Amino acid sequence: MRSLRKILISSLVLIAIGILGLTITLFVGNFTAGLSNFGAGQGYTFCSEDMGHMIRGFFQSEEVVGLSFKEVEDITDEYLKRNNLSNLEVKEIMEFSKNFYIEVVEDGTGLGAMELLVDKSSGAIFPEYGPNMMWNLKYGMYSRLPLSQNKIDMPIDEEKATRLAKRYLAKANIEEYVSDDIEKFYGYYTIHTLTEDGDIAGMLSVNGFSGQVWYHSWHGIFIDMIEEH
Repeated sequence: MRSLRKILISSLVLIAIGILGLTITLFVGNFTAGLSNFGAGQGYTFCSEDMGHMIRGFFQSEEVVGLSFKEVEDITDEYLKRNNLSNLEVKEIMEFSKNFYIEVVEDGTGLGAMELLVDKSSGAIFPEYGPNMMWNLKYGMYSRLPLSQNKIDMPIDEEKATRLAKRYLAKANIEEYVSDDIEKFYGYYTIHTLTEDGDIAGMLSVNGFSGQVWYHSWHGIFIDMIEEH
């Protein structure tokens, strides 16, 4: 429990830093360019509406809106359309006690593009916290950097990322184990974690350059999932 408490505290600190950085960048972008949006040169955009949804989603109420997987998929499709991301499609939707998690991939390459959340208390959709924002070199916060564009050749491959994830979970001692389901994104990998019985417990991400592991502590208890492809 002490290890899990440390994970939760660390995640809260990292999320707070990410949100602060996002707020500052949004403010500077608005001030200097007169725009309400910023984000990837690829067309993915973090806007002020996203920011509000992210904050409310992290501190969501106990009230839950009854959403089906089909409704979540429709919400996601509309979000992608609104952000001019016709090249992306939903691959997987996972329902947790606190939110719906959506994995979105590129239609042409099949590579992981972004991770989204739908708030179960409001039905709002927004970019996932953590690696999706901070490590995603094509669709994340730092995608405008010249060296970031289309960066997919990472020194850490799937096999090493899996080993790093196993080592992390062994040290964290939260009785979760690494699954064989690993998704490659631009700059990092996301991997499902399993219970001792082999059921899905949650997920974590591994940075493809530094090897840093980031546990997704904001989902709650896993409920169900569907795969589109």
